[in-house]
Amino acid sequence: MPSDRTEAVNLWPYVGIYILTQVILYLAWLGFGFLVPAPNSVNSAASFVIIFASTFFAYSVFIRRNGRLFNRGEYWRMVLFSTAAALMFSAVCLLVSITIGIAPDVAGIPALAWIIVFVVLAAFGFCLNAVGFSKWFGKVMLKTFSARQIQLDTEPFK
Repeated sequence: MPSDRTEAVNLWPYVGIYILTQVILYLAWLGFGFLVPAPNSVNSAASFVIIFASTFFAYSVFIRRNGRLFNRGEYWRMVLFSTAAALMFSAVCLLVSITIGIAPDVAGIPALAWIIVFVVLAAFGFCLNAVGFSKWFGKVMLKTFSARQIQLDTEPFK
């Protein structure tokens, strides 16, 4: 189906699904972290998994509801919106952890260092979202969904 004939879809519900999934997984990871303390390398891997799982879940919901992949405009908007949402969520988490006193001492860290950290986080999140919302992953999910739907549709006729 050509992209110029596809109906425009409101992407905000899928950005909401993305951020809600990220919040739920983050809270689950925090709960697990209180039970089993983990080294920093595991925390970094968990961040990767949380971002990618959020991307995967939001894209799978889009495919199930619309039966198609993102067109080019939807793809770039979704990547940008979800990256911005993830950055805002990270900033809120940082501010909350500083406010309640669980963050390490941040008083001596210069503003330029914070800017560099957020730029690196933005690039990391952007790349993960760009890969996760790509046509390659979308085609795999669409094939799986289509095969499952065909199986469900033909089952009553057996």
